[in-house]
Amino acid sequence: MKVKPEDIVRRYHSASAASRLILLCGPNVTRCQALVEELVQPLAQSAERVDMTISDISDRPGRLNDEANSASLFGDKRFIVLRLNSGEAVRATAAIENLLASETSGDPVFVVAPGMGDKTALAKTIIKAPDALIATCYETTPEQATAAIMTMAKHEGLRLSREMAQEIAILTSNDLVLARMEVEKIALYLDATPDNPQAPEADILLLLGAENDEEDINLLIHAALNGDATRLAQEIADARAQGISEIGLIRIMLRHLTKLAELRSKVDKGGNVDSVAGHPSVFFKEQKHFKRQLRIWSSAHIARLIERILQLEIAMKSSGQPDQVLLEEELLLIARKAASSR
Repeated sequence: MKVKPEDIVRRYHSASAASRLILLCGPNVTRCQALVEELVQPLAQSAERVDMTISDISDRPGRLNDEANSASLFGDKRFIVLRLNSGEAVRATAAIENLLASETSGDPVFVVAPGMGDKTALAKTIIKAPDALIATCYETTPEQATAAIMTMAKHEGLRLSREMAQEIAILTSNDLVLARMEVEKIALYLDATPDNPQAPEADILLLLGAENDEEDINLLIHAALNGDATRLAQEIADARAQGISEIGLIRIMLRHLTKLAELRSKVDKGGNVDSVAGHPSVFFKEQKHFKRQLRIWSSAHIARLIERILQLEIAMKSSGQPDQVLLEEELLLIARKAASSR
């Protein structure tokens, strides 16, 4: 069944037993990921999470269904999150069709498939399935982001003006994951709750440094992707002092890599690096960094980077190691790779 992205969480949570497969697709990578995390949140409190990638199922199409019907070591409930990078959905088709054809429903399977369209043969199969849900995540418009931010704020106990919601949307580039983090930060600062609603002052974003946070994160990301190890070490030290959110950095980095992949595909089709990166759609302060990174990173390497960053988020939730340590190690590896490719 096809549903709207804004409805899929409510639809699944209201009748979770009715759906064995839930798939998020479309061009908005961070939105796909964010919705899956919302979908699994109630399950994560008491069920075992099993993460899979295309390498787990491409040569063994039956494994996805086997995992969905396997018992946990301690007999607990389980749920499966299958992450597919752009272009991998075709290779996962047999495994997903095998799952839908199974006579036993097993544990729920959540699929993150950014880049996959809803007109593909696989999407049509899922739409027709009575026990599956699919939603396509398009890029969020400023109007949609503003409305969503105002709804978030209401749930957090904030009386947010439309002007402030628009400002948050601009600061986060309409990324609802990052916007939610800003709203939660404001609510925490004001000690706001639905039972104790608060109205933020107009200068709250400046006070909490929302704009500066993203600027600092971008400097960190550029240092890594540009292969500037010396600058990266300094930015890491500054980030530690400021207490930048590791999850926030991952979201911004995924957004940046998605844009880099889009520009790289234009270069691969014959576009000139300087003209592609200098297009008005690229923020002027970012253009010099995109030019440098397009000369360092190939399309295949960018796809691998996206996969590694997604895997890093999984590791943060499951490894038991400090998030900061895992993130810094990955950024240093990226910087070394970039330096060797210059």
